[in-house]
Amino acid sequence: MDKSNIEIFRVLFFRKKHILLITLLSVILAYVFTMPLFIKPIYKSTAYVYPTNIGLYSEESLTEQLLQFLQSNDVRLYLYKKYNLAKHYKIDTLKKTHMFAYDEIYEKKVSISITKYESVEIKVEDYDPDTARLLVDGIFEAVNSVIEKEVKDKYAGEVQIAKLNVDFAQREIDSTQHILNELSEKYGIVDLSVQLKEATKAYYKDMSGNAKVNELITNIGKHGVEFAKLTAYLKYQMKNYALVVGKYEKFLSDFKGDRNHIAIASKPTYPVVASWPKRTLVMIITGASIFILACIYFVFIDKIKSAYQQITLNNKESGSSH
Repeated sequence: MDKSNIEIFRVLFFRKKHILLITLLSVILAYVFTMPLFIKPIYKSTAYVYPTNIGLYSEESLTEQLLQFLQSNDVRLYLYKKYNLAKHYKIDTLKKTHMFAYDEIYEKKVSISITKYESVEIKVEDYDPDTARLLVDGIFEAVNSVIEKEVKDKYAGEVQIAKLNVDFAQREIDSTQHILNELSEKYGIVDLSVQLKEATKAYYKDMSGNAKVNELITNIGKHGVEFAKLTAYLKYQMKNYALVVGKYEKFLSDFKGDRNHIAIASKPTYPVVASWPKRTLVMIITGASIFILACIYFVFIDKIKSAYQQITLNNKESGSSH
């Protein structure tokens, strides 16, 4: 070990009490100045959620869709209005830039990100632990409200189209039924298969001929095929109508239903310990920093003293030689 290193250790050993005292004092001061009296503690509430009942867009994953909704301006405004955050964050609403101020605070206080497990992590910081957890719950409510509005807007169009299809199918049925009723009134055809069977029996019973039976057989011969086709077509229309009505009722049910669009994997935590300042960490960093600075200071001071003493000694020697 060279002389310079030995000299440094000598100085540090000689000044060890001073260094330890200064370090201890700095740690005590760090403890004191991280107390709530000097630094207002910040509390963090955290929750984890998964998407459910979304599926609005196919190009992105459900988690990415949920993330976009959570980061939307609608969610921010929901919290701003419901919890009167302008007052809570002491924002001057008379200023034109008050919403910009709110956005800056929101960006600092709220953190939303996707985890490696494809869930969404929501963190909210606040000076009050109750408010921190309350705002996480508020984000749940807000995002459900925003997504539900989008879903209802989507189903509103589908309900409208389905209702038009129901009305159209009903008009087709009414039109076909009207034609069948006219054939029944004009030509007495009501149930083609039964009437044809009975008319044939009556005709062969009374070969002399029955005017009504002969007229019915003639009408069936002229209009029976048309009546049969219309009857079959009416059955087809009735089946189609049932399908159309089923779709309409499904869309209407989806439109009226209230859905939950997030599955809560972990409920908002109640922060008992402040997330900032981290007192232990601050004390360790402060103590270590002051310890190093104190060592450098005393080594530096000792070198200055040594240099000064050497210069003084040289001056004396040169003076005595003259």
